[in-house]
Amino acid sequence: MSDKKGTLKADADLLNGLHQMVAQKLIKMVNDPDATVQDINAAIKFLKDNDVTADIEFNKPLGQLEQAVTPVGELPFVEDEDESDS
Repeated sequence: MSDKKGTLKADADLLNGLHQMVAQKLIKMVNDPDATVQDINAAIKFLKDNDVTADIEFNKPLGQLEQAVTPVGELPFVEDEDESDS
């Protein structure tokens, strides 16, 4: 396939295959116990770039994470030293 300038472009099947290969590689990377922050960030970026979202109602791990996280309003904040001196 080529455009008006004669440069070659990849067809949809080739691009879809590449997309699938990248997704599979990212899955292997984040499943590795030695996954780095960069590995996880690459996977997050891939999901974001592809408009992938998760609905907490249908995502059990996300729901469990919500239950495990302390709501911000319940965190024990320490007063600023400047404020406590007043």
